[in-house]
Amino acid sequence: MTWLKMGLGFALFGGLTMAVHTQSAGSVIGPLEGQWGGDRLQLVIESNSGRVETDCASGTIDGPIKLSADGRFVASGTFEQYRAGPQRADEAAAPANARYSGEVKQDAMKLSILPVGASAAQVFNLRKGAAVKLVR
Repeated sequence: MTWLKMGLGFALFGGLTMAVHTQSAGSVIGPLEGQWGGDRLQLVIESNSGRVETDCASGTIDGPIKLSADGRFVASGTFEQYRAGPQRADEAAAPANARYSGEVKQDAMKLSILPVGASAAQVFNLRKGAAVKLVR
């Protein structure tokens, strides 16, 4: 093998290594799916949406939830806080737009829900596969 061919081989290998490294930095790992539960909240994530249920609220997450390389995500959707007592059948639902953000580490998730107009986010600690009995 000549020095020219060896040098070309190292250059190609180095270029491939740099391309792989560049692609993985800040990349999206892929859609998050499954059932998560804890802190009186049940979260079900499907390929193109999500659904949140608590004792006194519910919400939706629009689109797929994609994790970044560091296990974080941000998504938008709606969140409706129920008031005390029964809801009337003729009363229109009033969900607020909301920002969902979270961090996943193995089978644990820290989920923050910030409805538009709220002064602070609600934070929940969830476990993958956990089921929660809601009290309504």
